[in-house]
Amino acid sequence: MCEPTREYIFPQSPEGQNSVVMDILELPVYELEDDKMRIHDVVWGDCDIGDRQPYDSLLMDLARSPLFRRLQAVEQLTLPPRFATLPNTTYFSRWQHVWGSLAFVRKMTEGDERFDDRQRTVLELRTLFSDVGQTAFSHLGDWMFQGIQGGENLHDQDLRDLLETFGLDALLEKYGLTLDETVFPEVDDWVECPSPDLCVDRVDYGLREILRWSGRATDIARYQQNLQNPQSLFRINDQQMLEVTNEDFARRFAAGYSILPTEHWIQPVHRLQLELLQTAVKRALLESYFSDGVSLTYPVHPRDRIYGIDADYRFALAAVGDGGALSRTMQTIASDQRQIYVAARRLDLCRLFSDVAMSFPDFPDPLQSYCRRSKEFGLVSPHVEIAQNDKARQGILNEMGRVSLGLPPMKPRSIDPSVLVDGQAAKLSEIDPSFGNYLAGQNEAMRRGYRAELLVNREFGRKLLDLCQRVNDDWPDAVRCQRNPDNLREIVRQAGMCGAGRRFDGIYEL
Repeated sequence: MCEPTREYIFPQSPEGQNSVVMDILELPVYELEDDKMRIHDVVWGDCDIGDRQPYDSLLMDLARSPLFRRLQAVEQLTLPPRFATLPNTTYFSRWQHVWGSLAFVRKMTEGDERFDDRQRTVLELRTLFSDVGQTAFSHLGDWMFQGIQGGENLHDQDLRDLLETFGLDALLEKYGLTLDETVFPEVDDWVECPSPDLCVDRVDYGLREILRWSGRATDIARYQQNLQNPQSLFRINDQQMLEVTNEDFARRFAAGYSILPTEHWIQPVHRLQLELLQTAVKRALLESYFSDGVSLTYPVHPRDRIYGIDADYRFALAAVGDGGALSRTMQTIASDQRQIYVAARRLDLCRLFSDVAMSFPDFPDPLQSYCRRSKEFGLVSPHVEIAQNDKARQGILNEMGRVSLGLPPMKPRSIDPSVLVDGQAAKLSEIDPSFGNYLAGQNEAMRRGYRAELLVNREFGRKLLDLCQRVNDDWPDAVRCQRNPDNLREIVRQAGMCGAGRRFDGIYEL
């Protein structure tokens, strides 16, 4: 395989206002040839698949299957570029995460005599399968069917049936493997375990996102070369759990991971965008607002239809509201927030974490400024008003002529890594009490609910309320219709083909 050209996305403007990228965003590159693949990953470096037969042939069968190929065009972090509230958080596909996680597992078990080739393959398959059930817009598919506080795990509950629908149980049997050992077996270990312990999933998506936008604040980029050999920073202990072997790295990783929820995933303006996107996608599903030419048997269950790719909804999102007014409103809010981060918020974070190698600060409030520039600039788009409301319930209201949305708390996410110091492992919160206090602050911040008001004119506000009411009225009947495996197969087959044209990554068939 020849050395590929590295792929980058450059910012369109220095202040981030018209761009979804700040500085330079590097994307991974994948070269597929026969029964081989070389992954040029931005976190874990180069990783080769093909030298461990026959099991690597199984991995290549999966890589070329429609169920996996569609992940090339599904955003890991839900919001498409024009609606994203932070720079460098898009063009981040589920494909990047699943194969990046596999690269981490592959490198962590390399040379470890505790694992034979079959055991290594089982660990890699557990990693790959854990996210292959994600729908278009990733967790949006969970929130729409479970509710925003419903656990975010419907894709896990459906996973085994999904794999059987596409014959992956039979494919595994050809290699002497089973779904029982590769789909969420009843074991807690370094591949899958409860928070706040480290697992493969948290390590990969955490580092992948930190390096995109908050790496400067925590200065974790100093370890990028080390990450290409993850055994220099992590180890698998005798209890089959992950430990970090470098305390300074553990501190910077924990600092960066902890703000991913509060500065991004559950930050209130981002949450507002998720609510509005959910309404737009539900409308598309209810009204069959698609032009991808997929031949289906009607009625189509929304749960089947959402197993396409994000680009299936591009026309629907552009048309929501009065002449696309909702889409334009979301784009304006997103542009404001990206500019706020580039011009102000990242200065707050750099200041707060300047001494993280020695001690953790008080946990940052997502709506509080910590430097003069941030106070002058503000942290919330002028088109939105945000107020903390811990009793907020999901839904949209008309309050004195203004559009108001409830933003209840979402699933909390945190880590407290085990760190090896002088041959003894302990939780970071035990090694440094300041991190324990910091974690307590994070937990308090993640429990908050909010209410958001959209600052729009009354006419558009009325239309938005009418749209939400229609969607909410029609949704229960839509999800009661019968699911159809033939529809699901055709949707995924088409998504696998179209994903190649709408993918975010450099993927080359040689």
